[in-house]
Amino acid sequence: MLSDSPAITSVKPFGDAGITDPRFGHIITLTTGALIELQWVRTSPSSGDEHDEVPVTGDPPVPVTLPELPSSGRASIRLIEQHLAALIVNGGNPEIRAVERKSTRAEAGLRPCCVIVRMHSGADIFGVFRSLAPAGASLGGGGFQQGEEV
Repeated sequence: MLSDSPAITSVKPFGDAGITDPRFGHIITLTTGALIELQWVRTSPSSGDEHDEVPVTGDPPVPVTLPELPSSGRASIRLIEQHLAALIVNGGNPEIRAVERKSTRAEAGLRPCCVIVRMHSGADIFGVFRSLAPAGASLGGGGFQQGEEV
Protein backbone atom coordinates (compact mmCIF):
# COMPACT_ATOMS: atom_id res chain seq x y z
CA MET A 1 0.00 0.00 0.00
CA LEU A 2 2.97 2.35 0.50
CA SER A 3 3.77 2.10 -3.20
CA ASP A 4 0.24 3.31 -4.08
CA SER A 5 1.49 6.89 -4.22
CA PRO A 6 2.55 8.99 -7.19
CA ALA A 7 5.14 10.60 -4.87
CA ILE A 8 6.91 7.29 -4.14
CA THR A 9 9.11 5.66 -6.77
CA SER A 10 10.11 2.57 -4.78
CA VAL A 11 9.47 0.72 -1.55
CA LYS A 12 12.07 -1.88 -0.64
CA PRO A 13 11.84 -4.18 2.42
CA PHE A 14 14.86 -4.01 4.72
CA GLY A 15 15.89 -7.56 3.76
CA ASP A 16 16.01 -6.64 0.06
CA ALA A 17 18.15 -3.63 0.98
CA GLY A 18 20.62 -5.84 2.89
CA ILE A 19 19.42 -4.74 6.34
CA THR A 20 18.99 -7.77 8.60
CA ASP A 21 18.85 -6.09 12.01
CA PRO A 22 16.25 -4.83 12.54
CA ARG A 23 14.27 -7.12 10.25
CA PHE A 24 11.10 -5.15 9.72
CA GLY A 25 11.09 -1.95 7.75
CA HIS A 26 11.19 -0.33 4.35
CA ILE A 27 13.46 1.95 2.39
CA ILE A 28 11.18 4.43 0.64
CA THR A 29 12.39 6.52 -2.29
CA LEU A 30 10.41 9.65 -3.09
CA THR A 31 10.16 11.13 -6.59
CA THR A 32 12.37 13.95 -5.30
CA GLY A 33 15.15 11.38 -4.77
CA ALA A 34 14.92 11.63 -0.96
CA LEU A 35 15.28 8.37 0.97
CA ILE A 36 13.36 7.34 4.09
CA GLU A 37 14.31 4.39 6.27
CA LEU A 38 11.07 3.44 8.07
CA GLN A 39 11.38 0.80 10.80
CA TRP A 40 8.29 -1.13 11.92
CA VAL A 41 7.99 -2.02 15.62
CA ARG A 42 5.01 -3.96 16.99
CA THR A 43 3.57 -4.12 20.48
CA SER A 44 1.58 -7.13 21.62
CA PRO A 45 -2.16 -7.10 22.17
CA SER A 46 -3.27 -7.35 25.80
CA SER A 47 -3.64 -11.13 25.38
CA GLY A 48 0.10 -11.39 24.68
CA ASP A 49 2.02 -13.36 22.05
CA GLU A 50 1.78 -16.83 23.58
CA HIS A 51 -0.66 -18.15 20.99
CA ASP A 52 -0.64 -18.51 17.22
CA GLU A 53 -1.63 -15.25 15.64
CA VAL A 54 -5.25 -15.20 14.54
CA PRO A 55 -6.19 -12.12 12.51
CA VAL A 56 -8.83 -9.96 14.15
CA THR A 57 -10.85 -7.93 11.68
CA GLY A 58 -13.42 -5.17 11.82
CA ASP A 59 -14.31 -2.03 9.98
CA PRO A 60 -11.23 -0.41 8.43
CA PRO A 61 -10.63 3.31 8.98
CA VAL A 62 -12.63 5.71 6.82
CA PRO A 63 -10.57 6.77 3.76
CA VAL A 64 -8.97 10.21 3.84
CA THR A 65 -7.60 12.64 1.28
CA LEU A 66 -4.02 11.80 0.32
CA PRO A 67 -1.91 14.91 0.86
CA GLU A 68 0.30 15.72 -2.09
CA LEU A 69 4.07 15.58 -1.69
CA PRO A 70 6.28 17.85 -3.82
CA SER A 71 7.73 16.28 -6.96
CA SER A 72 10.98 18.22 -6.58
CA GLY A 73 12.85 19.97 -3.83
CA ARG A 74 12.45 19.19 -0.17
CA ALA A 75 9.44 17.92 1.75
CA SER A 76 8.46 18.45 5.37
CA ILE A 77 8.84 15.32 7.51
CA ARG A 78 5.39 16.05 8.99
CA LEU A 79 3.87 16.09 5.50
CA ILE A 80 5.61 12.79 4.70
CA GLU A 81 4.25 11.32 7.96
CA GLN A 82 0.74 12.51 7.00
CA HIS A 83 1.13 11.09 3.48
CA LEU A 84 2.25 7.65 4.72
CA ALA A 85 -0.55 7.53 7.32
CA ALA A 86 -3.13 8.33 4.62
CA LEU A 87 -1.75 5.60 2.35
CA ILE A 88 -2.18 3.05 5.15
CA VAL A 89 -5.69 4.27 6.00
CA ASN A 90 -6.74 4.22 2.34
CA GLY A 91 -5.49 0.64 1.94
CA GLY A 92 -8.78 -0.52 3.50
CA ASN A 93 -7.17 -3.33 5.53
CA PRO A 94 -9.88 -4.81 7.81
CA GLU A 95 -7.24 -5.70 10.45
CA ILE A 96 -6.50 -1.98 10.97
CA ARG A 97 -8.73 -0.11 13.43
CA ALA A 98 -7.09 3.33 13.19
CA VAL A 99 -3.95 5.14 12.05
CA GLU A 100 -2.48 8.01 14.04
CA ARG A 101 0.34 10.49 13.54
CA LYS A 102 2.55 11.09 16.55
CA SER A 103 3.20 14.67 15.40
CA THR A 104 -0.43 15.59 16.15
CA ARG A 105 0.00 14.89 19.87
CA ALA A 106 0.48 17.80 22.26
CA GLU A 107 3.60 16.10 23.66
CA ALA A 108 5.26 14.59 20.57
CA GLY A 109 8.75 14.50 22.12
CA LEU A 110 12.21 14.81 20.56
CA ARG A 111 11.31 12.61 17.59
CA PRO A 112 7.86 13.99 16.80
CA CYS A 113 7.06 12.01 13.65
CA CYS A 114 5.90 8.40 13.68
CA VAL A 115 2.99 6.55 12.07
CA ILE A 116 1.02 4.52 14.62
CA VAL A 117 -1.14 1.72 13.23
CA ARG A 118 -3.76 0.49 15.72
CA MET A 119 -4.95 -3.03 15.01
CA HIS A 120 -8.34 -4.56 15.89
CA SER A 121 -6.38 -7.23 17.82
CA GLY A 122 -5.17 -4.60 20.29
CA ALA A 123 -1.62 -4.61 18.90
CA ASP A 124 0.01 -1.38 17.81
CA ILE A 125 2.57 -1.05 15.01
CA PHE A 126 4.87 1.96 14.98
CA GLY A 127 6.42 3.19 11.73
CA VAL A 128 9.49 5.00 13.06
CA PHE A 129 11.60 7.29 10.86
CA ARG A 130 14.98 5.65 11.46
CA SER A 131 17.05 7.59 8.94
CA LEU A 132 16.40 10.23 6.29
CA ALA A 133 18.51 11.40 3.37
CA PRO A 134 17.88 14.20 0.86
CA ALA A 135 18.27 13.61 -2.87
CA GLY A 136 21.82 12.57 -3.75
CA ALA A 137 22.79 11.59 -0.19
CA SER A 138 23.03 8.16 1.46
CA LEU A 139 21.05 6.93 4.42
CA GLY A 140 22.91 7.22 7.69
CA GLY A 141 22.13 3.70 8.93
CA GLY A 142 19.80 4.57 11.78
CA GLY A 143 20.11 6.97 14.65
CA PHE A 144 16.45 8.00 14.54
CA GLN A 145 17.47 11.59 13.79
CA GLN A 146 14.59 13.69 12.46
CA GLY A 147 15.10 16.97 10.71
CA GLU A 148 12.28 19.28 9.70
CA GLU A 149 12.49 18.29 6.03
CA VAL A 150 14.22 15.95 3.63
